[in-house]
Amino acid sequence: MELQSLHNKVALITGASKGIGRAMSTLFAEKGATVYAVARSAALLKELADEANGKKGRILPAPCDVSDAEAVESLIGQVIREEEHIDVLINNAGLGHFGMIHELTEAQWDEMMNVNLKGVFLCTKYTAPHMIKRKSGHIINISSVAGTVTFPGGGGYCASKFGLMAFNDVLTQELKPHNVKVSVICPGSVQTHFSQGEPKDYALRPEEVAYMAYQMAAAPEHIIMNQLIMRPVVPQQLQK
Repeated sequence: MELQSLHNKVALITGASKGIGRAMSTLFAEKGATVYAVARSAALLKELADEANGKKGRILPAPCDVSDAEAVESLIGQVIREEEHIDVLINNAGLGHFGMIHELTEAQWDEMMNVNLKGVFLCTKYTAPHMIKRKSGHIINISSVAGTVTFPGGGGYCASKFGLMAFNDVLTQELKPHNVKVSVICPGSVQTHFSQGEPKDYALRPEEVAYMAYQMAAAPEHIIMNQLIMRPVVPQQLQK
């Protein structure tokens, strides 16, 4: 299968300052895309953009809190004014607080829902109309295996990711008539410092998740990879 070129494509990637988002931003730029890298840390985004010098595409720092409606609307408007279109939106920004449900604070619960769900809603809300108008585009949501199975201590995080899966399904149905693709990736354990403790040695690497997002975005026009669940192979001696 020959993948499409990302040259002259514009991608907006949230949660881009580290982990999976950073890896996706770097890879998409290497493949020739113009990447608007979104995160709250302007300093980390500048580091990312500086590292992209010399790549086929470019990375443009776009500091923004995805849970702030006014900020998101302003950012999307800026990208459209500068580039005239957004070809790929990757809703990757996410965070987790883990613990028994009755031990979670209201602030922890609200933060997960604001970033993991509201942030996806806002970025989609202000991007989708432009894709519908062009009858072209691709929205890729980064969920989690925790959006397909639950575990003790993950009540708030699982709730947000199960909600994202439902959001993704509805969005797929709503945008299909407009030739706008919708996909979701559900990674298992990834070698980032997302959760408490050190990442497992056998966990997925951010670059591996990024490569699958690239394959989704660059797939031929007549192909849509709707849902992908990624899990690392657990060493035999550690399997229960």
